[in-house]
Amino acid sequence: MRFLNKKAVILAVAVLTVFLLALSAARGKYNFYWSERIVTVVLAPVEYVVSKVGYSVRHAGASAGDLFSVYRDNRALREEVENLRQELVANTEIAAENARLKVLLDYRKAAPQFDTVVAAVVARDPAAWTNVIIINRGTAQGVAKDMAVVTPQGLVGSVVQAYNNSAKVQLILDPRSAVGALVQRPESRVAAIVEGNPAKPLAPKMINLARDADIIKGDKVITSGFGGIYPKGILVGEVTDVVNEEGGLLKYAVLKPAADFDRLEEVAVIVRSREPVTAAPGSVPVRPAPKGAGQ
Repeated sequence: MRFLNKKAVILAVAVLTVFLLALSAARGKYNFYWSERIVTVVLAPVEYVVSKVGYSVRHAGASAGDLFSVYRDNRALREEVENLRQELVANTEIAAENARLKVLLDYRKAAPQFDTVVAAVVARDPAAWTNVIIINRGTAQGVAKDMAVVTPQGLVGSVVQAYNNSAKVQLILDPRSAVGALVQRPESRVAAIVEGNPAKPLAPKMINLARDADIIKGDKVITSGFGGIYPKGILVGEVTDVVNEEGGLLKYAVLKPAADFDRLEEVAVIVRSREPVTAAPGSVPVRPAPKGAGQ
């Protein structure tokens, strides 16, 4: 309704202007001058409003265009930031993997008595997280059953099943495992068996120790070379507690494993060892590496 009233006013002004112009033409130049003044005074507000509206429309159009450009640029910047973030994550992961592989390479150089095949951990059994892992190397790369598996920090376990391009590794944390071990301290050299601890899955035990056996907290425990699987001298862990068994003449030692089983990503399979290994009856010793293995 207000818009219709404005149109009526403009129409009336236009009619009045035409009337005044006609009257001025009829009465002469002097009257035309005053008619022109009147028309100018009357139409000036109308022209101002029309001009203002036109400017506002043009300005609104330009603002809308600028707003769209800002939105488009902002979206492009967000996409670029996300791409850079993903690239940073990928580069960080590559750098971390390279650092781990360098540690394994340094271990290979520091342990020339072992020929190793580096493998990645590709799976863990959710139902037996501390018992078994799957690696991405198998018989095609020289990996076979009963080969020892290590990290630069220490012993991991042994291969229990080998397939063409993968293998299953039983960890020393598995209660079914048995590792011939001895105390590294020269004054002790106590030998026994290390097995998994069902009560504390990440704390294996060195069992069947005599009550007077020389073993104390802080002792380092290494593989003894007995049993036909693990070469001698691989670090198993450190003694954190010594417990006397009730009603008996034995005790056991609780170990903190040398390998970090919570962050197991790459391992090394010992496909050949020049360390002495005493085979247990019915066991299969570590085999020589096939030609081309150990790369």
